[in-house]
Amino acid sequence: MSRCAMTDDSFQAGFSLVELMVVLAIAAIIAAFALPAYRDHALRSNLPQMSSSLQLGALRLEQYYQDHRSYSNGTECGITLPSSERFSFSCSVPKDGQSFVLTATGSGAMAGFAYTIDQQGQTRTTSLPNAWGTAPLECWVMRRGATC
Repeated sequence: MSRCAMTDDSFQAGFSLVELMVVLAIAAIIAAFALPAYRDHALRSNLPQMSSSLQLGALRLEQYYQDHRSYSNGTECGITLPSSERFSFSCSVPKDGQSFVLTATGSGAMAGFAYTIDQQGQTRTTSLPNAWGTAPLECWVMRRGATC
């Protein structure tokens, strides 16, 4: 017998190529399901800030109205608009100053989202990304599927 022959005491350390490929395939399948769900969750996590900013803006406009009997300071909205990294806010007030519409429009990762609230507290979704459904809707859509 040769000196180089393997004995029963020898063993193989590490993983075979087949074992590594099976593990990589399982990881790829898990990632294929997990990443879209994570992206959806990340988008949804920005919506509460938008809704609270719009509601706070509407509240401040109502306070302004109580003091000045108008939502407008003559040329524009009577308050400083909220600011956010993910949404830009705008306010429209007609010339008579007796109504308003606050709008939050998504930017960056939130592009495609647009929400409004008016002086009567009516909320509206005016724009959604295609995967989330169709707008306009008479509520704030907070999850995929265009449900209120």
